[in-house]
Amino acid sequence: MKRLFLVGLLCLGLMLSACTNDADVASYNISEDADNFKVQRKVTFINTITNEVLYTVEGNFSIKADSEDNQLEITAKTGEDKFQKHFLGLSPTTVYIVEQLEWQETNKYQFKITIKPSTVVPDVDIR
Repeated sequence: MKRLFLVGLLCLGLMLSACTNDADVASYNISEDADNFKVQRKVTFINTITNEVLYTVEGNFSIKADSEDNQLEITAKTGEDKFQKHFLGLSPTTVYIVEQLEWQETNKYQFKITIKPSTVVPDVDIR
């Protein structure tokens, strides 16, 4: 009886694994590589009202969308055993796009944040 149960369980496992397609496997593998800082990415934040690019983040980093705190958490590898963590707040008027960039072997610790100055500096009237 035990042997029949184990054979049935093995058959079920084989049937379920056959349902996985190549796209799912590739997506999982790319996500794993990105979480291990092996994929160059670029995140662009856009104001949906003005269509203005607010800022971009580029480099080898892992992304976690934290819906509970309404933020995007980015953990970047910036050197051998060196990491940075950034929290980017999300709002109803912003959207972000994540792109996978072509792999660059020249510097595997490349990381860059670009902030558009007009989005940080307040509009001040001088009298």
